[in-house]
Amino acid sequence: MFLPSPLHAAALASLLVSLAATAQAAPTGSSVPRSIVLTGKTGESPLIYLAPGSFTFIVLDAPIMRESVQVEGHARFARVDPSELGITLVLAAPIAPTERLALRFTYREGSPQSVVFLLTGQPGEVDTVVAVSRPQQTVEACRVELSATRARYEALSKELEELRARPPAVSPAAVALAGLVGVKGMRVGAFREGCNTVVGEFGAAKCTGLAASTWTVLVLEVSNGGAEPWAPAWAEVTPAAGGEPRRARAVLSGQATIPPGRTMSVAIEVEMPAREPEAWLRALHSLRICNSDGSRCLSVPKVWL
Repeated sequence: MFLPSPLHAAALASLLVSLAATAQAAPTGSSVPRSIVLTGKTGESPLIYLAPGSFTFIVLDAPIMRESVQVEGHARFARVDPSELGITLVLAAPIAPTERLALRFTYREGSPQSVVFLLTGQPGEVDTVVAVSRPQQTVEACRVELSATRARYEALSKELEELRARPPAVSPAAVALAGLVGVKGMRVGAFREGCNTVVGEFGAAKCTGLAASTWTVLVLEVSNGGAEPWAPAWAEVTPAAGGEPRRARAVLSGQATIPPGRTMSVAIEVEMPAREPEAWLRALHSLRICNSDGSRCLSVPKVWL
């Protein structure tokens, strides 16, 4: 829907550059907004260049089915947020220039309906704003689309500023209101023996446990000795006395991924049956923390829940 006239193109480019700069710090290299007009030709798969930590906004000229959005290598992204009229991508792990990750989605109506983009990386190049349209070249349609684009970016910019200004929802008052610690208090202990026997590409140190009546939280300083970033996504614990493994209720870390050679705190929350204080941090288990597809895991043979 974007007119090719120099006046409209210049106005749109100026708008998108301004809004992209507001939403994020400017990445290194080229970040000039660009437009893609889909023709519907067989095998059409435009390239979009991404860079780790940089927001890429794909702005669409017609509604899509949000549930249709699929991206290859989902675990390599810190953020994939589809809406009816756009998709926000934030890459966590870099994509090599020779790699191609497919992004697929389907428009609610019109042609072409099913679309494939190829996501890749290129040093010094990143797409911050990609305006996608299908052939429909009328002056009035372009004016309407430009107005809608302005409104969407103003709303997105405001939302991002509010998110940045929002304080973390962590405080002693929040813990008290949630009823996480009762009159019997909480116990804290260390399980260095289990940490010291960890082998493989990941290491663990300063391993501690915090327990109350119905929960235990394990906190580990995890080091990534591998060649690729690692994103802990889920965890499971298995009783040493025998029994089926069970998933942890939550896995939290200081950031989405742990870069190679870096160390970060990772917390694993495990739901426990109600128990008396003498049973806190007394149940011996093994612990496994993995990325989303389970291909890279940290195993700790001895932890106490």
